[in-house]
Amino acid sequence: MIRKLIRVVVPCLLLLTACNVSQSPAHQTVSVEAVGDNLIHPSIYNEARQSDGSFDFKSMYKPLKKRMSHSDIAFINQESPIGGDDKPYHGFKRFNTPSAVADDIVDTGFNMINGSNNHALDQGMSGLKNELSIWDHFKDKVTYTGTYRSQKERDHIKVKNVKGVKVALISYTYGTNGLKPAHNYNINRFDKDQIKADIQKAKKLSDVVMVSTHWGKEGTHKTTPMQKEYAQYIANQGADVIIGTHPHVIQPVQWLKGQSGHKTLVAYSLGNFLNGQATGDENNVLGGDLHFDIAKDGNKTKIKHVHWQAVVTHYEPKNPQTGEGKAHFKELPLEKYNDKLAQRHKLNYKQGSTVSVARLKQINEDTISPEFRK
Repeated sequence: MIRKLIRVVVPCLLLLTACNVSQSPAHQTVSVEAVGDNLIHPSIYNEARQSDGSFDFKSMYKPLKKRMSHSDIAFINQESPIGGDDKPYHGFKRFNTPSAVADDIVDTGFNMINGSNNHALDQGMSGLKNELSIWDHFKDKVTYTGTYRSQKERDHIKVKNVKGVKVALISYTYGTNGLKPAHNYNINRFDKDQIKADIQKAKKLSDVVMVSTHWGKEGTHKTTPMQKEYAQYIANQGADVIIGTHPHVIQPVQWLKGQSGHKTLVAYSLGNFLNGQATGDENNVLGGDLHFDIAKDGNKTKIKHVHWQAVVTHYEPKNPQTGEGKAHFKELPLEKYNDKLAQRHKLNYKQGSTVSVARLKQINEDTISPEFRK
């Protein structure tokens, strides 16, 4: 009799346990890192060039690989277009970046890529289509958005599903340096009606809506009226996070309250990531890595544990005696940067520039609220 009861009861208990697990509310946390403009100037790709003509950028990103690869989502703005290896590589003002950079930023851990920026059309429509085909090769690992081949592609909201948490990414740019796409759908410009429609659609498809905004004035830590206007408008539509790029320097982070009371995290500019900006100073080699967690509890999600971590683009002169050239590019966390290394920075050979740990910390503290630096 007892054996018969065991044969009946145990399977039932196992079935009930399985049912309880499948029906229990989802408690998940998704970690996110976001950095700014990956801007591959000639000095960078020339250093990355190998003896056989190939390119290897991995060592430049290596100091941040652990951080990026251990996060669930790692966002980057690919500022310089990957326009085609069959064309001459080029820097400012019409960038063309070796396609090997895509492999190496994916190897570093980046899996959410924005291509909507003012340089997206530097290599024309053929360059835009080439970049899309490059990211097509990584579609199983990477969510790319920002440029499109068709109206259907543009209207398709990109959603990344991580541990059962659906994260949508949509993006807009203020312009494309006067260059016009073949069709309006090839790249998103700031348009309130379109933004409203996109966010409404994204909210139906996802748990969290992230908006990439390429905006603002280059070289200033202060936000413009346009940035403030659109940030509040995007918040009013119920977006969860706004990731700002373009000014090439860091700008403030804040919470905005939308019309419904919903809170939106806004980073107005994450500044530069890897870059060799010729016209820059110490402000242009200091960037931001915005960390936050997406916490999902049942049908509710919340942005938590927001933390700003400054990063530094380090490079030295090829010839230390004359200060000429650029070499030894590395992207480093500010907390691991030291004065011995800072003294060798190429910008310290430039009149009016001062790269030191104290100076970089001062810029960071003057711009980013202690609420986000703690």
